Amino acid sequence: MINKLISYCLRTPFVVFVVYIALFLWGAWAISNIPVDAIPDIGEKQVIVYTEWPGRSAKDVEDQITYSLSASLRGVPGVKTIRASSAFGFSEVYLIFKDNVDYYWARSRVLEKLNLAAGRLPQGVVPVLGPDATGLGQVFWYTVEGKGYSIDKLRSLQDWFIRYQLNSVDGVSEVASVGGFVKQYQIDIDPNKMLGFNIHLGQVMDAVKKSNIDVGAKVIENNAMEYIIRGLGFIKSLGDIENIVVGEINGTPIYVRNIATVGLGPEFRRGALDKDGHEAVGGVVIMRYGENAMQVIHRVKAAIKELEKGLPAGVRIVPFYDRTELIHRTIGTLREALILELIITMAIVVPFLAHIWAGIMICLALPFSVLMAYIAMYYLKIDANIMSLSGIAIAIGTLVDMAIIMTENAYRHLIIHAEDIKKGIKTRLDVVFGAASEVGSAVLTAVLTTVVSFLAVFALEAQEGKLFKPLAWTKSLTLLASITVALTLIPVLCMLFLKGRLRPPEENPLVRALHYHYEKILRWCLSHRTAFLIIPAVVLISSLTFMLPKNIISLLIFLFIIVSIFIFILPKKIKSGLGLILIIILSVGWFWISPRIGREFMPVFDEGTVLFMPVMRPSTSLTEAVRVIQIQDKIIKSFPEVEIVVGKVGRAETATDPAPIEMFETIITLKPKNQWRKGLTREKLIRQMDAALQLPGVSNIWTQPIINRIDMLATGIRTSVGVKVFGPDLQRIEDIATQIEKVVKEVPGAVDLYSEKIVGKPYIEFKIKREQIARYGISVRDVQDVIEMAIGGENLTTTVEGRERYPVRIRYARELRDNIDALRRVLVSTKDGAQIPISQLVDIYFVTGPAMINSENGLLRAYVLMNVRSGRDMIGFVEEASKIVNQKVKLPPGYFIQWSGQFENQVRAKNKIAILLPISLLINFMLIYMCFRSVIKSAFIFTAVPVTLAGGVWLLAFSGFNFSVAVWVGFIALFGIAVDDGILITTYLDDVFRERRGKIKTRQDIIEATVYAGLGRIRPAFLTTITTIAALVPIMFLKGTGAEVMQPMAIPSLGGMTIEMITWFIVPTLYSWREEKRLAKQKV
Repeated sequence: MINKLISYCLRTPFVVFVVYIALFLWGAWAISNIPVDAIPDIGEKQVIVYTEWPGRSAKDVEDQITYSLSASLRGVPGVKTIRASSAFGFSEVYLIFKDNVDYYWARSRVLEKLNLAAGRLPQGVVPVLGPDATGLGQVFWYTVEGKGYSIDKLRSLQDWFIRYQLNSVDGVSEVASVGGFVKQYQIDIDPNKMLGFNIHLGQVMDAVKKSNIDVGAKVIENNAMEYIIRGLGFIKSLGDIENIVVGEINGTPIYVRNIATVGLGPEFRRGALDKDGHEAVGGVVIMRYGENAMQVIHRVKAAIKELEKGLPAGVRIVPFYDRTELIHRTIGTLREALILELIITMAIVVPFLAHIWAGIMICLALPFSVLMAYIAMYYLKIDANIMSLSGIAIAIGTLVDMAIIMTENAYRHLIIHAEDIKKGIKTRLDVVFGAASEVGSAVLTAVLTTVVSFLAVFALEAQEGKLFKPLAWTKSLTLLASITVALTLIPVLCMLFLKGRLRPPEENPLVRALHYHYEKILRWCLSHRTAFLIIPAVVLISSLTFMLPKNIISLLIFLFIIVSIFIFILPKKIKSGLGLILIIILSVGWFWISPRIGREFMPVFDEGTVLFMPVMRPSTSLTEAVRVIQIQDKIIKSFPEVEIVVGKVGRAETATDPAPIEMFETIITLKPKNQWRKGLTREKLIRQMDAALQLPGVSNIWTQPIINRIDMLATGIRTSVGVKVFGPDLQRIEDIATQIEKVVKEVPGAVDLYSEKIVGKPYIEFKIKREQIARYGISVRDVQDVIEMAIGGENLTTTVEGRERYPVRIRYARELRDNIDALRRVLVSTKDGAQIPISQLVDIYFVTGPAMINSENGLLRAYVLMNVRSGRDMIGFVEEASKIVNQKVKLPPGYFIQWSGQFENQVRAKNKIAILLPISLLINFMLIYMCFRSVIKSAFIFTAVPVTLAGGVWLLAFSGFNFSVAVWVGFIALFGIAVDDGILITTYLDDVFRERRGKIKTRQDIIEATVYAGLGRIRPAFLTTITTIAALVPIMFLKGTGAEVMQPMAIPSLGGMTIEMITWFIVPTLYSWREEKRLAKQKV
């Protein structure tokens, strides 16, 4: 079938060119239309149930709302985890669904369950679904600024103009406001005046509610005209409220102004925004699920440009977090890598072939392979991001391999058959067809082995699957595209353009030097087979120490392997007791001095933005929190590397943000690194800022915006590592969390430690004396209404002022409720009009309680947050820390802990790869076997896998990177291409020995045949390997955004393919050994 395809293309070059021109245009269109993002959306499918219960404590919310909803929603199909938070005035329940569940189907099932669960909630409490967004939906933050405008005016513009305009942008799920003050009409009651006029609080409330209403009375007809009737009664000003009548005495009306002070003020708030040390007003754009961040942000920016025309003079919208900047930096890094790789590939290929058109033809495989991959990406809905494009970047060197093999073979055949072509015995088409068909099956097998290797990546699940599947797709697609180009376009180009003077290899000084040194080394290897094979064995065995822990058991295992090889495998002539002792001494020394490779889920992706998340005590007030964050922001802004600092206290007004007021989130935008102080790294800068921000009562946590959202969504922990403490009692689990914090603090590598403070919020509790209220004929509800309305305040109604809406609130004046003595004097009305001080009806206590209550799957939960210092591997840290915690922290019955964080993804991915990688390697072996129909030959070729593994491990050990899923993906890619040269050389060895069958009589004949076959394939083998290595070198020197993710994936291939060059000698050596055995049997 392959030969038929090649033959058809060679006979119809016009069709081939038309097809490839169409593919070029199609691919260009796909590139311009494919969605672009910084990283894949690896967020979980979450549905948020948000419930407001104003004025209620976290304990009340947890007991009466959150737990009830959590229990009711556990039966929703496809749910894998339910996390919930109960805070002052609201509840949030997060339902995390399995990846195979349709998102909007999940929302409909949750909504269905809510209809049933709502009946179990307190009267008037209505749960609603949060925005249809993932945890990575917060793609754009901005401030609303205007010189001379108060923050309440700016907040009004944000709430009633900007927010609604941006909310209508396609792809936007929600625009939430944060910071500033919401305007509120405030009625501050004086109870003494109410008592003097014999007015009850209930009368005032009813009067205000009835005084804010418009009505319609249909129409009347007069003089052939129709008039619409309206009754205007909406509150429009403070005077309207002051003139509301609440009662009368002897026909004299009593107005609100007689018993209260009416004014404008800020509504109760649970969040604030600070920019560079000053309060600000802002908003956050939350992207809808399934949308592309780049496109949505572009549409938002276009909408901002339009709506700015309608803003008051001097007011402007200033972005301070824009994910497109990260996307552009990431794509820029990849573009730089691709350009450098293309230049290097061209620079290597042209000199070795000594034919400019040959070099151009080979390099044409790159753009066409990439364009064809983009076409497939577009229709498979794979975004262009750091992971998918990294798949292309690390495949660049491999993409030209098939074209190199095909072009080089055609080049060689055209030289060999040059006389036949001149005499007309053969046509150029016949020669090129023969050359292409000779290696066609080999190059197809080589590509398929690489593609099959990625089966292990395609089988990954959860975050690691979402992260690396795009890479597996793009690399597989580009490789399949490259083999398509090699089998269809390259033979046609060779037939048409490989003309002129084609220099034989012996005339090319570079090839001549290559042949000379290769032949010299190969002959030595064939003559000293045992000594040569010891070299790769030593490389492989010595690499084991990088992965074994430094302990006695591992040492004994390592020595057992060494001694077993010495005794059972090495020839007798080189064995001796002294040699064994020397080897053991060297092995022990190497075992202890060799470095160890750590383990982590993923290398840190530098977003270019830092997220500072300090936490204060639960007792902190909003006023104090704002004061502290302003101090912090001014300190941060003083660092010359910082461009913008914007901090958020508490929560934005969205269901996606459950933060309490003691939790800050400060986004620090850094300047380009070329503007930093000399020698300063990101890690050093963070440590300097952390040292400057050591404030009393504040615990500092450092992370990044996207990473933080990913961690929160995946594990419920907002740092890279954390410990969840579960149990029935809040105080007890807080104590356990504190113990764990103290123990983990002593573990090397632990930074940003913070144990959750749950029971530390001051409460003033009014305990009703039921006997006392019965004596006065007062109900519990009557007392609670006074507590709720007079002290807490209640929004009675809402004004309608054009398109703006503002609440009207009533409560006691501040001086009558801001201390315990004033609270004792609050009056409660009896049915006969008497006013009773509340202190006679209740006992008032000062207690402490929870500020926020977190739960998971219905179990109360506390957490201990921590990050792992740069230089310490995460998995090793968790293993050490968990061991120490198990030893030193004794858990009472009913309590348990769970380590959580990124390492969970690493463990899950490692277990999956451990099962699937051997399966994919077995499939690779079977593919090679199907090509050669020989287990022994397949095994010879497969020796490249352990050898290249060792090479990759060596480079990894000395490059400072840890084992991660990214590194293992790099090894998987390596295993697929490692056998390519072996396949190529073995194919020609078979051809040579088949041609010389019957002529080989001695061992020297076998050596000569082997050398001839090796020399015949060393040029394409050298070019394919060197281009793969050289194409990866630029990645190792990249400094831009995303380089830290690409480099760990490139290291295995770079180190492995460097050592893979030894297979140019291993395969011929083993092949000749097999032929010598066969010859010996024939002589017998």
